[in-house]
Amino acid sequence: MSRMPQPQPNQGSRRVLPPISPSPDVYQQFLRELEEQINVELASVECAEEGHADPHRYAIYKGAFDQIIDNVSAYKPLLSAIKAEYEDCIDTIEKGQEEAFYLSGKVKALASEQTTLSLYQKRADELEQKLVLVRADNEKFKAELEKIAEIYQEREEVKRKAEEEIEEQKKKMPTMPDTMLKGMDLDECTDVERLESEISRLKVVLATLKQTKITKYSTKERKNELKTQLENKTKARDHVQEQNQQLKERCLKVRIALDALASYYKEKRFIFGPAEAVSFGLTRSGSMMSVRSQETVSTFEDDDPTKEREAELLLEYIEQFNEMFEEGRYGEAAMHAANSPKGILRNPETLHRFKSVRVKRGQKSPLLIYAESLMSSVPAIGFPPNADATLECVKSALSGDRLDIVTHWIANNWLTYSEPLGHLLYNYAQGRGQQVRGQDVVSQCLPLAQAVYTKVRAHLQAAVCMSKQGRVHAMLEYAQSVNFSRDAYLGVLVACPSLALAEVLVQPSGHSTRPVLSVGSVVSTLLKTQDHHQIGVELIDNIHHSISSGSSKLRLKDLVFHDPDTKISSWQKIIRACNDSGSYDVGLELLAAVTVLEAIKKAADSV
Repeated sequence: MSRMPQPQPNQGSRRVLPPISPSPDVYQQFLRELEEQINVELASVECAEEGHADPHRYAIYKGAFDQIIDNVSAYKPLLSAIKAEYEDCIDTIEKGQEEAFYLSGKVKALASEQTTLSLYQKRADELEQKLVLVRADNEKFKAELEKIAEIYQEREEVKRKAEEEIEEQKKKMPTMPDTMLKGMDLDECTDVERLESEISRLKVVLATLKQTKITKYSTKERKNELKTQLENKTKARDHVQEQNQQLKERCLKVRIALDALASYYKEKRFIFGPAEAVSFGLTRSGSMMSVRSQETVSTFEDDDPTKEREAELLLEYIEQFNEMFEEGRYGEAAMHAANSPKGILRNPETLHRFKSVRVKRGQKSPLLIYAESLMSSVPAIGFPPNADATLECVKSALSGDRLDIVTHWIANNWLTYSEPLGHLLYNYAQGRGQQVRGQDVVSQCLPLAQAVYTKVRAHLQAAVCMSKQGRVHAMLEYAQSVNFSRDAYLGVLVACPSLALAEVLVQPSGHSTRPVLSVGSVVSTLLKTQDHHQIGVELIDNIHHSISSGSSKLRLKDLVFHDPDTKISSWQKIIRACNDSGSYDVGLELLAAVTVLEAIKKAADSV
């Protein structure tokens, strides 16, 4: 590079920089290329017109100036210093603009603060005025309500007095039947002779009932007295039987001794004496004696006259039963069979005979008559009928809608309990919400089925019966006492789904801080059936409302994070169900929790 030329005297007071060393053509070529580059970049970014501040235009010219500095190496330090001064100036201007914009906003805010305060004060005054109006309206309504209550009380008092006057007038009027007598029309109800004959007939019926009460029924004290007599006679019979057995044994020994002596004198073996022969025969107990002695011992029982008489009595007893049955006296035949000696007629064949009898509609079933007789004889016999006979007896009672009889049998423990018996009572209660013979079938039959299931340790069916009755807390205590599994709890929920049961299953109980089932598993189980879909949605809505009101410390995300039993796909189905039912807030919270849980699982799997 050549030395910088000195300024000429005639150039004025400012010093002129020496020219750039490259040739003018090269310099002109550089300037043209730089100008073209500037124009192309300005056109590509569509800068604002000249005279308007534009950061893009500033950046383009800044880059061009940097290229000039790099190309003119002789003036590079000077041009760099000039560029730095300009950039500092521009930065200062921009900071000033930012501060001016900030201060302008702050000034506007301060200016509007007084206006906002005045508006708030105005709104407070308006609300005070509305509050005064509301209080005045409340006082007005309260006065009107008190006035209406007074009018209503006066009307009730007038109505009561009118009813009392009507009652007094009715007492003064001659008595007339309020309703028609059963089986009599209006003319017969007003016919004195007809009424007198009806009264005579009813007196006869009343006398018959009193006589029946005396002859066929007895007091509880008399029943206990007869029971005591029966126990005493049973003990006396056992004592006589024991004595009879001892006498039979002695008689057998005497017969064996006689046979031994007869054999001794018949064979005339005098090697040893008669006493030794008797002792030898008793020792061998008749098993090693002569053929004649054996025949004598074996036929000893057959020769017993009491046995022969007993067989005759049994045959005669059976013939009496057949006669009663053929003549259609089913009540007597049933009582005869139920109290048969040694239970000879208490067998399936007798039950089948009564079951096969066809009767007209409205008449009492012979099978039910036999069942009542069979059950009433249980206290005397000491043991109930077997499971099959019990099942048939209960079926006959239920077919006649006599649930009261079954209740009496179970209360006195006269049945042999079995799981089919519980199924029979449970199925009878299904679909019978009406009353039969003045009894609420469901409220009476389900406790009976529960009692049977509890006796046979059918715990799941017993829990279902409790849930059907609405006793969900009692069901939970019973299930915990028998150590129900998770599948057992879900089985009870599927068998009798209800919101009350679902809420009990997802709440901690007893000393445990954890519920028996998680919310996810309960709601997923309910959503599997379309009929139970709404119960699951209501359950999770109630949980969300309790969380919102502050009565629960848990959050919906805790239900998701602390539930290892429910899969991600199940939670997604629950979210869809909430959205379909309109519970968007619940669905959104669950979706957020499930998304986080899924991300955590993916991260754990990748690690």
